[in-house]
Amino acid sequence: MPFFSVILATRDRPGLFAEALRSVLEQDHADFEVIVVNDGSRPEHRPTYEAVLAEVGERRGGRLQAHWLVHRPRGHGQSYALNFGVSQATGEYVCFLDDDDLWTDPDHLARAAGALSTTRADLYMANQTAWRGTVQAPGPIWIEGLAAMLAKRGVVPGGGGALPVGVPDLMGLSGFCHVNTLVVRRALYEAVGGMDEAIRWECDRDLFLRLIDAAERMLHHPAVVARHNIPDPSKAASMTTSLAALERWLYQLRALDKACLFARHPAIRAHGRQHKAYTLKRIAEERRAAKDWPAAAYYARQALGAGPTLKWAVFSAYCSGVAFLRGALPGQG
Repeated sequence: MPFFSVILATRDRPGLFAEALRSVLEQDHADFEVIVVNDGSRPEHRPTYEAVLAEVGERRGGRLQAHWLVHRPRGHGQSYALNFGVSQATGEYVCFLDDDDLWTDPDHLARAAGALSTTRADLYMANQTAWRGTVQAPGPIWIEGLAAMLAKRGVVPGGGGALPVGVPDLMGLSGFCHVNTLVVRRALYEAVGGMDEAIRWECDRDLFLRLIDAAERMLHHPAVVARHNIPDPSKAASMTTSLAALERWLYQLRALDKACLFARHPAIRAHGRQHKAYTLKRIAEERRAAKDWPAAAYYARQALGAGPTLKWAVFSAYCSGVAFLRGALPGQG
């Protein structure tokens, strides 16, 4: 049984997929299998995918699996594809890489194996950078500030330089650990039910919150191990760019409501309430800009309830007043 199962889901991006897969195969640690889940790519891409997989199969042998899901117009989604991949995994730990991103540190799995073999932790988290083409996006975006925060508290690294981390530490950050840099004990992934297949955006945030809520022991290593390529908003080739803003925010609300309702840790519940208020405010502001006053008023009232402030009391009253007047005065658009 391999120590790691690396799950790589892909759809209609054989060129980018080849680069992502190559970055996985450059790992110095050898004890891993690769599970590729093709989420119903269009038929014209199949020959390219098969050529890449055939070349890799000659080197990896039985430690490469390739699964082809049936074609659907919007695919099965990242959550379904990754859950399917994990269902085929045999490794003790599972880790993931988006098909348009890269692992940049060949020592990533070796470092994680050293720390996990010593501590038997449930979760191991590292860092990545984000890029728009050739320009690196400023951070912190995910959990880049965690190591410095732990150092201020006097937390001492353990084996391999990994730091023990708790839920309050993670909830003190503005971001969450991206799936590219997350290593999860497979038994824990299965115990929490994997990714929520009803969520198609920020499904990794939802998974992260449920994992840290259930984990008994967690580790963080400050190494930068991956490169995230920010999707081009002019294209619909990724999960992020193919969904409209309102649809993304509705998926986000589902994830945050689950944290508010079901999390065991008070810090995760508080995180859910705080970020739900932010999301509701974005929806209300977008609806106001679209002059959809009834919807703006409705979501402004919800935002006020989730995160009451004087500013939002005024905003809610304003939107409600405009909605009332527009409804009471026929012909006013």
